Amino acid sequence: MTGPLRIVLIVCAACSLFFIVRRLKKNQLDVMDTIFWLFLSLSFVVLAVFPELAARLAHLLGFQAASNFVFVYVIAVLVMRDFSNTVKIAALRKKINALIQEIALRS
Repeated sequence: MTGPLRIVLIVCAACSLFFIVRRLKKNQLDVMDTIFWLFLSLSFVVLAVFPELAARLAHLLGFQAASNFVFVYVIAVLVMRDFSNTVKIAALRKKINALIQEIALRS
């Protein structure tokens, strides 16, 4: 992993940590969401500080470069998070529809 990529990972992790803590203080984030983002930023730091870990995982999984592994890792984690949010939104929509129907029947 190149030096500039390591620096970018550390800077991104620091920026995301700053924004997460700021949003948490303003009560704009749920605690579980905060934990997810903290672990993601921590994983960026781990991959930046220990580039041999990313290189070994990249080699083990068949990537040509550690940076490709890092990009796929980030994309995969965010896709899983998006799916999780989609499931939560679907459940909330069902609750809203049930509440709307209940209010309509009371009127």
